Amino acid sequence: MELTIGLTMVALPALFLGASVGLSLAYNRLQARYARIERDRDSYLGVLEGSNDALFVINFVNGRIYQANEKAAEMLGYTREQLAKLSIFEIHPRAFLDRSATRIAEAWEQKGAVYEDIPLLTAKGVTIDVESSVRVTSYRGDPAVILFARDIRSRLALQRQVNTQQALVREQNQQLLSSIRYAQRIQRAVLPESEQLQELLPDSFILFRPRDIVSGDLYWFAEKKGKVVVAAADCTGHGVPGALLSLIGASLFQEMVMEKGILCPGAILDGARTGMIHALSKQDGSSDNRDGMNAGVLVLDRQAGTMAYAGGFSPLYRIRDGELNEYKGDRMPIGQQEGANSSFTPVVIPVLPGDRFFLFTDGLQDQFGGPQGKKLKSSGLKEWITGTSILPLDDQYQAISDKFRSWKGDEEQVDDILLIGLQV
Repeated sequence: MELTIGLTMVALPALFLGASVGLSLAYNRLQARYARIERDRDSYLGVLEGSNDALFVINFVNGRIYQANEKAAEMLGYTREQLAKLSIFEIHPRAFLDRSATRIAEAWEQKGAVYEDIPLLTAKGVTIDVESSVRVTSYRGDPAVILFARDIRSRLALQRQVNTQQALVREQNQQLLSSIRYAQRIQRAVLPESEQLQELLPDSFILFRPRDIVSGDLYWFAEKKGKVVVAAADCTGHGVPGALLSLIGASLFQEMVMEKGILCPGAILDGARTGMIHALSKQDGSSDNRDGMNAGVLVLDRQAGTMAYAGGFSPLYRIRDGELNEYKGDRMPIGQQEGANSSFTPVVIPVLPGDRFFLFTDGLQDQFGGPQGKKLKSSGLKEWITGTSILPLDDQYQAISDKFRSWKGDEEQVDDILLIGLQV
């Protein structure tokens, strides 16, 4: 008995000591948890008061609003104490309750979300469009979310204004595009169809690539008194301004050849220049306008076996037996220039079977492209024409067209493209 009592007296202090240590550890854990909760609370309060947006701390399970900052109270017309008695579903319009619950659930699964499709409801029943951002957290040990809400009514109003302006611009662009396409139909009606050249000269082609819908380059041809007249011209500018000049140029060629019966290429250009200056003159007859065109004209006389040529800043290439000869023409525009106007000089070229002639504007040689992104230049164009001259004319057209497409690559087309090739 005495031994048992003695052992008991020894064990009791150890038991009490163990219990004391356990209670102390539990107390320390409770203290740490309380301190953490207090830190979280202070942290939430800091975030609440430091945010420029309306901010709500919300119970994830029942949607109760734990806390809200002053910005939220001001935006919705409540006091912070009143908001703390509401749930998130009471500050959303009824029509958006299902979507609100869905968005909160999605935010919990994805650890956050941003959306703009759920407005907030003020104390007076006014709907406010907001951009919402949800973050997942905990509050006093319970699952919670932080909802940031930014008033975007001004932004949406501005966006609506922008959308209205953009719609107006689109409508104006569409009207402008329709006008330009109508101008294209007029230009096509005035200029001859390229296929018609093959009715006059079966071995011929026209490579025509307007930079815009309408073109400042023009080709014109006709047969008069057994002679075939072919012209290529580059009017000042491109697009609509160039197209307007091209109509003037085409009408002048029509007048010189078909109405007045002029068949000397130099005289055709002389008459076209006079007409262009007159067309662009002021009502008092004076002119300081430097607009006009560069043009080359060929007149084929099959009976005589000759090709007559004249050009104003528009050369002619001839390929014979694989060799290229260049006829430079005159360095004068078909339009107003400084100093006295002199006559364009015609050149008569005897034609041999297989001779090929090329009239063109400067669009091809001015195009940037190739590996270095440089201009093709006249040397490159001469190389293309010479290198493909062994092909039948139709195949040469396709080869040059492919070369241009490859050369241009992703570069923007800088000018209208026109190349006329014919073989007698």
